[in-house]
Amino acid sequence: MKTTMKAILVNLTNEQKALIDNLMLVFCTAIRYSFKRQLEGQVIGDLEKVVAHKYNLNIRQAKDAVESARQTIASQHELVKLNRENYSKKVEELVKVLRNPKLSEKKVKALQSKLAKRQQNLDYWTTFLTSKTFPPVTFGTKALFLRRCKGLITKQEWQDRRNNRLYSRGDKSKGGNPNLRIVVKEGSSFLEISTLEKTKTNRAIKVLMPIYLPQKLSKKTGNVNGIHYRKLFMDSLERGDAYQVEILRRDGKYYAHITFEELEAKVIYTGHVSIIGTDTNPDGFGLTEVSRQGNYQGHAYLRQHELTFCRGNRRLNLCGELSAQAVSKAEKHKCGMATEDLKFKDDRDVSSKLARVTHQFVYATLLRMLERRCLRRGVEYVKGPPQYTSKIGLYKYCHQYGLDVHNGAALVIARRSYGLKEAVPKLLLDKLVPSKKRQEFMAKTEWGQWSEISKQVNKLFKKRKEVNTPGLWQVRRKLLLGIA
Repeated sequence: MKTTMKAILVNLTNEQKALIDNLMLVFCTAIRYSFKRQLEGQVIGDLEKVVAHKYNLNIRQAKDAVESARQTIASQHELVKLNRENYSKKVEELVKVLRNPKLSEKKVKALQSKLAKRQQNLDYWTTFLTSKTFPPVTFGTKALFLRRCKGLITKQEWQDRRNNRLYSRGDKSKGGNPNLRIVVKEGSSFLEISTLEKTKTNRAIKVLMPIYLPQKLSKKTGNVNGIHYRKLFMDSLERGDAYQVEILRRDGKYYAHITFEELEAKVIYTGHVSIIGTDTNPDGFGLTEVSRQGNYQGHAYLRQHELTFCRGNRRLNLCGELSAQAVSKAEKHKCGMATEDLKFKDDRDVSSKLARVTHQFVYATLLRMLERRCLRRGVEYVKGPPQYTSKIGLYKYCHQYGLDVHNGAALVIARRSYGLKEAVPKLLLDKLVPSKKRQEFMAKTEWGQWSEISKQVNKLFKKRKEVNTPGLWQVRRKLLLGIA
């Protein structure tokens, strides 16, 4: 798996800083030139030779510049598709809401205004999608460009932002990285940079600059806290693996982001006997352990309320702590972990309630850290489809085992990882599915059946003029089903 380590260049002289700044200027200019030429339809193979000759770069540096421009173009096309899909969904949701005859005149007017804005954005992105183009790209960010146009920043500040990056891909056949190489001499680490100056034999002159590879030592024990990135990278260097280096200039400092291949640990804890299902929520993990036969064996909820309001750095730290706690439970019980493979869309403006709950929902960060922790600790990690896990857990298991909706969903996720089916209980069939429609109901797929059960439960709540919520279902369950 790929791992990125954030290092920093230290004790640089003014001459060394000027050398890096000049390299960044040339490289970023080559990227912008390659970007324009690719939009004009120039062939990449020919463009690499042109860039190398025009900017006095070696062929590998030229290829890196052209590839960076190509990736920018590809990402812009993907963003057009994503934005068009998101606004299409937003328009559809608002149209559904406007069909409600009980809305007040004031509410209808507000929703129509919102719909007009969403439709305008949808038409905007649809135009780019049909023409296979994308909005203009501003290198250095559009916000800073507008500040420059208003005279709020100097020309030098604008140019510094546009030319603050130097990038080199790795190559195993060239010792890891030919243009930005990490060298260790006498216990000290250096970054060997290929400059634009050439020797008489047309070889690039290389310079060494000291670089600090991070490791966080405990003041009490002297041991490394957290992940020992320096050791992981040194092991990668000894294996001769390729690694990518990107130098970024921020606030007068030069940071090096080093991406290398980290070996995965041998899987020790598997789901052979039992597995822990994980339901991801804005404030933590719902964990439920299930045996190989699908039987409930215990549950826990790892809650961290700060996730919903704390700052970015603190949130990342809390995500790491939650992941470590979850994986430690799997290690303690000697079992694997199962999660649902969810994909959230940018539909926060459709429902104000959902927006308040999820505006800082770090779902992707939580699951990414959880997966990495499992790979590092030798815990089997399984992904499964997320459809109706919460509904099935709520209607089938929560009252049976005294679980909340999150742990009920985790139980379903764990059972689904074993390939077990979730049949609708006989009680729900008898109470919610008329005998006349029973054959048609049984002909549906598993998810289709649970979709119908969910609709019938919503109808029962509407008759009582109540909103269907997990907590209210657990309180009203017997009354709604007529078994009180």
